[in-house]
Amino acid sequence: MGALTNIFYHSLGSMLVGVVLTIVGIIAMYMLIRLWWRNSTFSIASILVGVVLFFFLSFQSILLCGAITIKSYCDDVEHYVNVLVQNVSSMHSFSTEDSQLILDQISKEWPLVGYYVNMADFQGHTSDTIAQAMSDELRSYMNWFIFRRICWSLLFVVVGAIIVIKTISIRNSSHRYSRRSGVPSGNHTSVGHASRRRMTRR
Repeated sequence: MGALTNIFYHSLGSMLVGVVLTIVGIIAMYMLIRLWWRNSTFSIASILVGVVLFFFLSFQSILLCGAITIKSYCDDVEHYVNVLVQNVSSMHSFSTEDSQLILDQISKEWPLVGYYVNMADFQGHTSDTIAQAMSDELRSYMNWFIFRRICWSLLFVVVGAIIVIKTISIRNSSHRYSRRSGVPSGNHTSVGHASRRRMTRR
């Protein structure tokens, strides 16, 4: 919960966009279902599914927006690491422990990073290469993280749509039968008129 609060604090603007997109996505889902099943009526269970879906999607959007925010830090992270290692000889090869210490410094500068990445292993890199390597790896990891959040969101939407479809009530049989029953009624009236015409001729 503390992580979500921290993400909320550091990426409030992106989160608002994410929540709005979540609401729009849920509304669009209900509209598509209604367009496909025109005679349907949403039940209370259908609405409750939307409420639960909103919380699941909002959680994913918070993580997604946090990842997008971290991705925007990548260039600054590269510059920051270059400053940290500027006095280290280019002949020095960093160990795993050295990489972890650098990541800890990054997390202090950008606390949000520490909630997504807690281990770093850039063994063998030098002061000339480690900054770009860490920045590229952070960007790549965030891209993969964002992709997974999108996949989870799509999965929740599909499952939610299926459950909503199962809970809707469809008004079709009685209404259609009543309209069809009018056809024989009309034929009977026409026969009646013809009968009266024959009786007139007599």
